[in-house]
Amino acid sequence: MNVKQELLRYAACFCFFLWSIPSGVIAQQKVDFSGHIVKYDSTFAGIGPRVYFLPPPKSAEELLDDRYAEKEVDSAVVVEYVNRMKYYHRLEVTGKIATKKYMPIVEAQAASVEGKLLMEADQASIYDNEALKADIENRLAMEYVAVGAMDLAIEFFKKAMQAKQAQGLMEDWEVIVHNLAVTHESLGELDKAHALHRQLYDRAVKAQSNNRQARAMMELALIKAKQGHSLEAEQDIIRKVVPLFRRARNEAGRAAAYCTLADIYTLQHRYPEAQWFLVQAKSIVDRDGIAEQLPEIIFNLAETKKHSGNPRVAIEEYKVADDLARKDHLIGMQLAIQDALGNLYHQAGDYNGAALALNRYDMLKNMLFRGQEKPVDN
Repeated sequence: MNVKQELLRYAACFCFFLWSIPSGVIAQQKVDFSGHIVKYDSTFAGIGPRVYFLPPPKSAEELLDDRYAEKEVDSAVVVEYVNRMKYYHRLEVTGKIATKKYMPIVEAQAASVEGKLLMEADQASIYDNEALKADIENRLAMEYVAVGAMDLAIEFFKKAMQAKQAQGLMEDWEVIVHNLAVTHESLGELDKAHALHRQLYDRAVKAQSNNRQARAMMELALIKAKQGHSLEAEQDIIRKVVPLFRRARNEAGRAAAYCTLADIYTLQHRYPEAQWFLVQAKSIVDRDGIAEQLPEIIFNLAETKKHSGNPRVAIEEYKVADDLARKDHLIGMQLAIQDALGNLYHQAGDYNGAALALNRYDMLKNMLFRGQEKPVDN
């Protein structure tokens, strides 16, 4: 008897549960979020279609979530551009030419940099100024690296190298060899890059130049790390490159060496060590006023702190780096900063910060890849 009563009790509870579900759903559905249904009789059971209530509109937060999901679709193009610009930053101009390496984005969009340089090269040919023409060809090759036209970049670097060698301007020739090596490195052609840097190192040893030896060995160490010989690369920087720069009293070089060592640790995902050497580099550039290295150092500090799981400090570092990047017209860095800032704000639930960063990111991206001429505060 007790068992039968227990079963009846369970059956009654189950029926009540089933009866409550549709009524709850109907209660939830009887809300007109559109505001268009002005008359509705919920008791009417006659002939005709049932009233359909539209779902509630998405909140501002949900709409922003959708925008961030869409951003992932075209992120590959942006990442490729940002990585390419990291190599572009390592390239160097020769001589004194009118077209600057960095310029405000509005100025760059106003006229084709490639066309301007080709016209300058034609004028140099008319006046039979081979040295200037080679400088322009080197700068043109740099521009081809920036836009990803690597075959043209290599072609023009080689033209400029041949011209400088024919004129006996070997200091400029070495700069262009360095540029060609960096271009091969960007393409993953590490053996070619290593051979060119080794050539520069051997010339530096022969000339007994501490600065040139240190710089060439620093570049070689980075190539070694990318080839999987990280320990050897670290030892080269610590035991050879840094002492050579000290001997030459080149503090800018020593800061660059610490930054390269940080890059080597970053390749191994050893972020605390990378951060420590970036702080050493920052101390040097702050003390000696080496402003040109500061944006990259601060940006890389922000990156290491982000990867180390310290987003709040990373956000503050990114903000400082953004101010410096705008001042120096480093568009690729600005784009990378807004990308990172937006993701960090979004992950933290700061929708206002995420929206502002995403708007800035979209504006930079559209100007770079679609040529939309909107003002950008560089």
